[in-house]
Amino acid sequence: IQVRACGHLALEDHADVQALLPILLEQLDWQGGRCVSGLSLSCFSLRNLTLPFTQEKKIQQILPFELEEHLLSPVGEQIFTTVSTGQDEAGTSLLAAAIEKQRLQQHLTDLAVGGLDPEKVCPSSYVLGDCLGAAGAEGGNFLLLYGDMGSMTFVICQRQQVVFMRRLSYPEQVFTDALFTFDGSGVQVADQEAAEEAVHTLCGFVQRSRDYFVYSGGVEVHADHVIVAGPMQLGPGFEKQIEQQLDLPCRSCNLVQSGLARLSSHAAENWLPALYDRPLALALQADSKKTSFNFRRDEFAVKGHLLGSKKQTLGLALAAGAVVVLFFGYLIMDYQSLKNRHDTLAANMEQVFTKSFPKVTRIVDPLMQMRAKLQEMQAPTVAMPLFTQEKRILAILADISARIPTAVTLHVSRLVIDQDSVKIKGTTDAFNNVNTIKKALAESGRYSDVSIVSAAKAKDKNVIRFEIKLELGEST
Repeated sequence: IQVRACGHLALEDHADVQALLPILLEQLDWQGGRCVSGLSLSCFSLRNLTLPFTQEKKIQQILPFELEEHLLSPVGEQIFTTVSTGQDEAGTSLLAAAIEKQRLQQHLTDLAVGGLDPEKVCPSSYVLGDCLGAAGAEGGNFLLLYGDMGSMTFVICQRQQVVFMRRLSYPEQVFTDALFTFDGSGVQVADQEAAEEAVHTLCGFVQRSRDYFVYSGGVEVHADHVIVAGPMQLGPGFEKQIEQQLDLPCRSCNLVQSGLARLSSHAAENWLPALYDRPLALALQADSKKTSFNFRRDEFAVKGHLLGSKKQTLGLALAAGAVVVLFFGYLIMDYQSLKNRHDTLAANMEQVFTKSFPKVTRIVDPLMQMRAKLQEMQAPTVAMPLFTQEKRILAILADISARIPTAVTLHVSRLVIDQDSVKIKGTTDAFNNVNTIKKALAESGRYSDVSIVSAAKAKDKNVIRFEIKLELGEST
């Protein structure tokens, strides 16, 4: 993969993106193509959750109810997605991110002014951490600190996978005294002593965030080194001070040196890893089949363009014509084959019928006539039920009642028994009770399959509504 062009513009507060975007595209000499967009973590609500499920379907069912308690605005007004950070017998650990639909729509509207329709919209810091984890050595256990003029993004990567990320604000003095300024090629420091104190405070935020993640998630974080990215890596002494404060080896981020891409001669003249590593990671994401943290989903999913050019239209027409010709050719061949087979079977049936019933001289439909003769020869049979329907139902109810533990709080609101299955709807006070009931009933030999149809927390009451389906065995 070759980088052909690079460019950047400073986005000041309240800047008009729609006015600046054409200038940036002109810098890149953009001629159209695929696009991936990255957003700052300030646009997202981030949460680390643990759910007592391992099946993806159950996780997606319960996730909106879990996030509802953690988000400032209603879940229905946000687009959210997750990535699994670990699984064990207790459940699944998730990293979840949500963005308001209104903000995402405005972002896509701004890009549309420049004729851009991104295939993916992702948190840019997550993509950079994921890219470094996939290409990194030393087991892929590191801390990523991406610093710009307004904030610091903190990412934890374990075993080549991002498991935690947060946006950390600089101390107030950084803004009031304008300690850091970026001139496009380097970071200037107004007061070195105050800057060192600000970095010291920031490293304290990093350590507390890491400790809280370890405490709340019950996991161990083993970081081999720190990777510093963003414009702040150009600040004098910034990398060395972080190394001292966090007591970990520290190195600067450089994706090109990792061998993920090479620079053209034109791009190499202006290339600064501090500025372009994050957009390069986003560009590499375009060819990746992974869809983690892609917010182009649901009503914001990319709309397919089947007939994008005359060449595609002509190709589609030729393909459709070939399919039609092949289809009718197949129908003609299949008809002839079936007709020949039908004539052969009809002659064979007539021969068999004549040999079996030589007294019948008039043959119209040998198959129907043979069935009628065989029915005449067979004696009628009467099937007597071994058990009445009432006894069968009572036996099933007794089995269910005996197997559900008495310690489980359970209220059955509906129970339906038919010839093939039993459906139980009700409420309980914990998600684990649903799994306990399922396991207890699965131990019975009466049921060929026991499955949880649904399990969700009720909005109006502090209970869990569930539905379990039991498939009856043949001998039940």
